[in-house]
Amino acid sequence: MIPACPATTGQARFAGVKQPLPRRVHAALRSKLLDGTLPPGSRLDYKQLAIELGVSTTPVREAVTQLASEGFVELVPRLGAVVRSLNQNSAREFYEVREAVETFAALKAAERLSPRHLELLCRHLDTMQRLFAEVIGRGATKLEPTALHEFLDADLAFHKTILLGARNPALARTVEESHIQSRIFFADRGIHDTVRLRLACEQHAAILAALEARDGTAASEAMREHIRTSLQFTLEHLEAALEV
Repeated sequence: MIPACPATTGQARFAGVKQPLPRRVHAALRSKLLDGTLPPGSRLDYKQLAIELGVSTTPVREAVTQLASEGFVELVPRLGAVVRSLNQNSAREFYEVREAVETFAALKAAERLSPRHLELLCRHLDTMQRLFAEVIGRGATKLEPTALHEFLDADLAFHKTILLGARNPALARTVEESHIQSRIFFADRGIHDTVRLRLACEQHAAILAALEARDGTAASEAMREHIRTSLQFTLEHLEAALEV
């Protein structure tokens, strides 16, 4: 049912939330990207999104512009905003950058991480492990959208904490686009089945253990294994998608 007054309905829908409307719309669209509602390659229809969110098209356009600046979507001439997608070549490129930068960051982070950084890493890993345990406890095979969003947030925060812990801001800026692309692509819940969730938790735990031991070499190699595993899963998924 189409709301009679989108702007008013939107204010009611977001009632009690103190953030500016464009920021709230941005968060809502970001959730749609991450839970797969807006899959890679899809065109963003400003009017339809405004109706769904109960707002006017103005905050939707503002939010999409921000998403484009963050790398989540592309603004294509004569087509509009399109959710970014990966192909096998771009996936390799992104993961090669991640491997080069994040293995070095792990090496340096082992020397430079503060107790606060280690506390944050533990917290993010605990979140991932809790979500995995909940999936197993329900007898499910994959994460539900809300849980997937939380898992991806914790995963990304884990990696960002290491980049920040290396105390070299250029490292974080270099790898940011690769993480953004990965986040959108991994909104496909098929990639987060229980086998891969278990492996992700185990690999993050290995990285953290090496960092806690201040063993830079081990941390770097654990990070390398994790990123190469992620690349392999990505390539397999892309290949399977081409065969459908």
